[in-house]
Amino acid sequence: ASDDAAMVAYMLIPFFQKMEKELGIRRLQDINPQMLKLRPRGSKSSRFPKHIILLAKNKMGLKHLYQLISASNLQYFKRVPIIPKTELMAHREGLIVGSACEAGELFQAVKDHKDWAELRRIASFYDYLEIQPRGNNEFLIESDRYESIRSEEDILNINRRIVSLGEQYGKPVVATGDVHFLDPEDEIYRSIIQDSMGMNQEEKPAPLYLKTTDEMMEEFSYLGNAKCEEVVITNPNRIASWVDAISPVRPDKCPPVIENSDGQLREICYRQAHKMYGDPLPKVVQDRLERELTS
Repeated sequence: ASDDAAMVAYMLIPFFQKMEKELGIRRLQDINPQMLKLRPRGSKSSRFPKHIILLAKNKMGLKHLYQLISASNLQYFKRVPIIPKTELMAHREGLIVGSACEAGELFQAVKDHKDWAELRRIASFYDYLEIQPRGNNEFLIESDRYESIRSEEDILNINRRIVSLGEQYGKPVVATGDVHFLDPEDEIYRSIIQDSMGMNQEEKPAPLYLKTTDEMMEEFSYLGNAKCEEVVITNPNRIASWVDAISPVRPDKCPPVIENSDGQLREICYRQAHKMYGDPLPKVVQDRLERELTS
């Protein structure tokens, strides 16, 4: 403990000198007001980030999406990659923002029975609102964390309220699947991955497979025929129409084409093989080398 205390004492001197020189801090009482500048990414709100959907609708959006992903992993990472709203607002041009799943800000607010003014404030931030199949959120019924959800009807009522928000404030509502695997039987692979990550497997696995249009129409039939078609077919196509034809990588940024590179590679490999195994090459080496070069 004495050695630790001595080391801290040695460290404090340059720290105090740095604070005085860069921030003008000369008293201990001046440190706390400067904490936001000293630790701009240490806010409590980042401890429980909400889910969000970001779509790039053009080249500017793609650039901003990449910048946000980099910042979330390199600057704001805290257990998970995090995008502060201030960063998102600064890079929002060219992006389409969706309200996401039950872990999203809007769903959580509706679940917690926030008043209409608060729901309107939250919904105003998004370009479109999302609702998902009841099976996606059935785990909420059995969870002790959500006392307000005790039946399937409670889940449907949350979706109905989100639809009402969209109607009142002109936000397209989209029925999304939160798809994690292609076919229902593929769920086992996701469960294996989650278990290897130490995630809680007490809850019943959710049917997060890719549903057909007919399946989605049947799922959201409780909204009525017209509204069901709107959220399942019309609005998803509407969102898709906002997106330009863009490539994840600009053509001029793709890897260069090196003339006769395959021939050069073959020559280098055979030269090294002869150096290691002699000439002629043993059959097992020859076969393996040809298999690799012609794959």
